[in-house]
Amino acid sequence: MSNIYSPQEILRIAIKIEENGKKLYEALEKKTDNAAMREVWGYLKDQEEVHRKTFQVILDNVGDYIVYEFSPGEYDAYIKAIAAGYIFIQELIEKKTKEGFKSDLEAIDFGIYIEKESILTYSALRGYILTEKHPVLDKVIDEEKNHLVKLTLLKDKIKK
Repeated sequence: MSNIYSPQEILRIAIKIEENGKKLYEALEKKTDNAAMREVWGYLKDQEEVHRKTFQVILDNVGDYIVYEFSPGEYDAYIKAIAAGYIFIQELIEKKTKEGFKSDLEAIDFGIYIEKESILTYSALRGYILTEKHPVLDKVIDEEKNHLVKLTLLKDKIKK
């Protein structure tokens, strides 16, 4: 597991994504005039920091979390494909934070995209986490699902 897509590298990417997500949601929170959107962006901003800290703890204690005797094969190819896409997300978040969005709806759609990619990536990472540590990662995945629901409901509200 010495390649760039090791579980440790994915954790580093996840930490960076959460940091960039926090910056993005903070910028959106400051920019919007819509109180409901400001509340959702503020909530998501705070959650990104919680998730960043969770991933940092896992990375700092990687020996207590990661399965090293994982047998290579199809799963390695899968995690590589997921991680490569996730690196692109990191770059896209940085770009969008600088550029901004044309509309609130575009910002929400982007947030939905990020949350879906996070769920997919963290679910793939789960295969590298020791079984007894699954609840830690499962909590983050469940929270990302909750974010997805919040953004989808907000989108429906805005579209009306």
